[in-house]
Amino acid sequence: MAKVDIKLIQTVREATGAGLMDVKKALEEAGGDVEKAIELLRKMGIAKAEKKVARTTKEGLIFAELDENYRWGAVVEVGCETDFVARTDDFKAFGRKALQVLLEKKANSVEELMDPALEEEMKLLSGKVGEKIEVKKAVYYETDDGMVYIYVHPGATAGAIVEIYPPDLEVAREVAMQITAMAPIAVSKEDFPEDVLKREREIYEEQARKDGKPEHIIPRIVEGRLKAFLRERSLLDQPYMKDQNLTFGEWLKGKGDFTVRRFVRFKVGED
Repeated sequence: MAKVDIKLIQTVREATGAGLMDVKKALEEAGGDVEKAIELLRKMGIAKAEKKVARTTKEGLIFAELDENYRWGAVVEVGCETDFVARTDDFKAFGRKALQVLLEKKANSVEELMDPALEEEMKLLSGKVGEKIEVKKAVYYETDDGMVYIYVHPGATAGAIVEIYPPDLEVAREVAMQITAMAPIAVSKEDFPEDVLKREREIYEEQARKDGKPEHIIPRIVEGRLKAFLRERSLLDQPYMKDQNLTFGEWLKGKGDFTVRRFVRFKVGED
């Protein structure tokens, strides 16, 4: 079997907290694929479920602009390898330029944002600072009858953009802060992407088998764990960050008849 590169081993260990030999074995089985190795470790119950793969561009900053009337907002996340580079004037200037292009294009993805001119600027910056520079996320929201709000945590490494209806500044701010702090994946359990649910089911099944659970009770175990996962990662069902006795949906209902239409959470260092 091919020898596993020590750098890959370090990457997977940092991402999972798993032991050296377990990581080495998983990487060998995955043919050196870091993502597959981490999934194997999760299925074996060794990896920490929520820890992300350490990326080359694990540092960076979030750049945002919000309309004074809350009709539109734009957020772009730019990544680099070290915090030192993230704090340089050149890096910040590139981030502001990427945000300007995002606003001009009203782009809603990195693919829509990037053009030859911006790519060239990114390459020049990368050469100047000696690190990989990458535009990680780009989102533009606009609304006719609702409210767009952006929250960026101090330090500009975490935040969220949301659209709610009807407009209410207090509610919009609280929604964005909840998303930033509690990392939901979807507004409600019904909105979860099917590929995420499929992946989690497979992982819970493998974990249950590893624990020696009888086959006939594994489906029940899987559904129980999946329900807990959905409660934790659905915005309306997860605990309210300021009062764990309430779900966020209960808090929101107490404020009136509000709908969270969409959101994107940003966290530097995560996908």
